[in-house]
Amino acid sequence: MMAQRRRRFLFWLLPRLLIFAAGVAVGYYARDREAGQLRQAYEQTLAELEEAKQAGEEMIERGRRAGEDLRAGAQAAADSTRAAVEEITGEPKRD
Repeated sequence: MMAQRRRRFLFWLLPRLLIFAAGVAVGYYARDREAGQLRQAYEQTLAELEEAKQAGEEMIERGRRAGEDLRAGAQAAADSTRAAVEEITGEPKRD
């Protein structure tokens, strides 16, 4: 009687243990796969951010150079205008 009870208990327990073990295995597999995909997405995002940073720095540098060129052009125009006024009036223009 006791042996039969144990046998029924084991036949009841064994499928549940197998299902539990399969669930744990599938869970670990899914977690590892998801972690790999997340890691790949993270690395891709970092690379894209680095590219955007470099592009932004290049744009800032081009803007700075353009501003310097514009300032130099404006200074040259002002000097030319000042020289023209001096030539016409014969007096140095005061700043």
